[in-house]
Amino acid sequence: MQVYILCGGAGTRLGSVLQGGQKALVDIHGKPFLALVLTQLGMAGITRAILCAHYRADQIEEALPHLEAESGVALSMVTEPTPMGTGGAVLHALTAEPAQGRYLVLNADTFLSAHAYRMMLESDRDTLLAVETPDSARYGALSLGAEGRILALNEKSSAGAGLVNAGVYGFSPDTLSGFAVAPCSMEREILPALIERQQLYSVAYDGLFVDIGIPQALSSFRDMVQAGELI
Repeated sequence: MQVYILCGGAGTRLGSVLQGGQKALVDIHGKPFLALVLTQLGMAGITRAILCAHYRADQIEEALPHLEAESGVALSMVTEPTPMGTGGAVLHALTAEPAQGRYLVLNADTFLSAHAYRMMLESDRDTLLAVETPDSARYGALSLGAEGRILALNEKSSAGAGLVNAGVYGFSPDTLSGFAVAPCSMEREILPALIERQQLYSVAYDGLFVDIGIPQALSSFRDMVQAGELI
C-alpha cells in the first residue's frame, strides 16, 4: 500500500512562523511535522509514500533521508513544474509514480492517528475519511446517504458536532484515470465528480485530528506533543 502526500503549498497562513520554510517540515520539538505524520502511516502498515512537492521542494528533497530514517517509510518525491492545485498535484504524481494497487491521498499539514489510516486501508471502496468535530459549521458538514455514501461536500450548517472532510482519500488504481492531468482542485472538482457518479463513500473516524494550517493550531499541536498526548 502506498500514499500520495500533498506538500506543495506555500503555507501562507503560517508565513510569520515559517519565514520562507516548507510548512510540512515545520519544527515540532526537534522533529519535522511530516516525520510525525509518516510515523503514524508506518504504524498503520504503509510502506511507501510519494511526496507531491512544489514550494520549497529543495527543502523536502534535502530532508528525505532523515524522514525515511525517522519513520521507516520508503519515500520518493514528484515535483510539479508549476502549481497544479490539490487535484492536479495528485494526477501529475500518478503519471510519474503510478499506483500499484489501492492507494491513499492525504495532506502533509494534518495529523491523525494510525487508526484513521488503518480504517481507510480496510475499505475496498473509493472513500473519504470523515471526522467527528465539535463545530462542524467551521468546516461544513458532509451530507451522507445510505451505507455512508457521500451526497455532498461542505454543506454549511448550524453550530454543533458533525462529520467533516478530514482530507484523506482512498482510491483504486483506475479511479482517477479519466481525469486530464491539469491544474485542478481535489475538493472542488475531482471529489464532486466522484460524488456525481455515486461512487464516493465515507469512513467515520472520531480520533485525533489536527490541522496545523494556522499559528494557533500549530502552537496547540506543539503543546500536545510536549505533553505526550499524541495517540
